[in-house]
Amino acid sequence: MKIDTSCNIDGSVDITGCNLDIFSMSSDASHTVEQAIQTINKAGLPVWSKTTSVGTTYRGRQENVINVVQTLCQLAHKENTETAFELTFSKGCRGDKDADHFANEAIKPLTITDLPDFPVRCKYAFYAFGDNDYMNEIQEIVNLAEKAGLEPSEIHYATTLTGNISQLFAYFNQALAYAHQHIQHYVIEATIFDIPDDVLENSTILEKSGRVNR
Repeated sequence: MKIDTSCNIDGSVDITGCNLDIFSMSSDASHTVEQAIQTINKAGLPVWSKTTSVGTTYRGRQENVINVVQTLCQLAHKENTETAFELTFSKGCRGDKDADHFANEAIKPLTITDLPDFPVRCKYAFYAFGDNDYMNEIQEIVNLAEKAGLEPSEIHYATTLTGNISQLFAYFNQALAYAHQHIQHYVIEATIFDIPDDVLENSTILEKSGRVNR
């Protein structure tokens, strides 16, 4: 298989992308995820989307992508059920031109109501490509999390965050906006843990797993 190694590193196409995988420990996990995707698709997405056997990808204007992905995570939430959301945000990657027609779409709130705002824990990594001063950019991204009240904490190969799902995605929106202004090509990888407190004691699941953030 020949791989296209070209990237949109000049920033000429202003598209933010996110690939999302949802892992639920419920007995009807497939139905829960499929129902969440169908519900959000019916709302009229202002973004390009494609669902495969290994996840769903959304691409378009940053604010719209954040809104769609957050809403999907909230729709997939089940009370007292362990769920993990694996996200990869990116800007500047090859293939962005395939979603050109969504780049200038107006910011469009989804008309889905009564969405739960639940506590989550998150581990995440920020990667800046083609930037010699990437360590300072990473520090700024972490500082934004601290200002957002998400209590960033360093563990081996990861930064962890704690807060509500709405707080977390508001931070992702800020982090991506900062990256958009300062970096041409970047990736944020995050795993969000929606786990009841009686199951997750002292954040041990975060201490046993990690992603490189520096």
